[in-house]
Amino acid sequence: MENTERRGLVVASADAHSLIHFSFRPAVVVAVDRGLHPVMERGWRPDCVVGDMDSVDPAVLAAAENSGVVVERHPMTKDESDLELGLAAARRLGVTDVHVVARDGGRLDHQLANLAVLASPRLEPMRVSATIGDHRVWIVRRSLDLHLEVGSHLAIQPVGGSATVSTDGVAFPLEQEVLSAFEARGIANTVIDDPVRLEVTAGVVLVITSPPEPMG
Repeated sequence: MENTERRGLVVASADAHSLIHFSFRPAVVVAVDRGLHPVMERGWRPDCVVGDMDSVDPAVLAAAENSGVVVERHPMTKDESDLELGLAAARRLGVTDVHVVARDGGRLDHQLANLAVLASPRLEPMRVSATIGDHRVWIVRRSLDLHLEVGSHLAIQPVGGSATVSTDGVAFPLEQEVLSAFEARGIANTVIDDPVRLEVTAGVVLVITSPPEPMG
């Protein structure tokens, strides 16, 4: 059977160090505005760069465009965020499994909106994950096994409504628990075994991990 898997990378506000963990270039690379800088510094030519171009260096953008990169310019007064546009571009390019790289910090409204965008039903059936600073994020709609360092922090937060979740491999396991999007029931857990198994039988959740805190 033919493998139709097509992996993609969407690089938003990040630095070159954020990409050193990628040993090879994914099939599709989309740069979002200033995300073009780390992509070019990594030595990759993106398939396209999208956004309102309010933060990218014009010289870097011109160099990419001259090398044949597709530049998709949008007005600053638009309804979508640049990340939304980048994810939409990845889907148009046939990506089935997308990973987003972005920095943490910055404006709280942007951070909150970007997390919600990752779980947009418009992206289905594309699988979505992200690296945001030192944190990893996965969108889980059905089931997922995660290989995580023991001691890592883990949080499960429903998006768009309640979710029914079961987990294994964490300090406080869940068994068909109904988690509300308006409560913190699923946060502040800890990885105790590999792999961590998650099953979502209703709803959609964000799974967020962060590294273990250093011993004092």
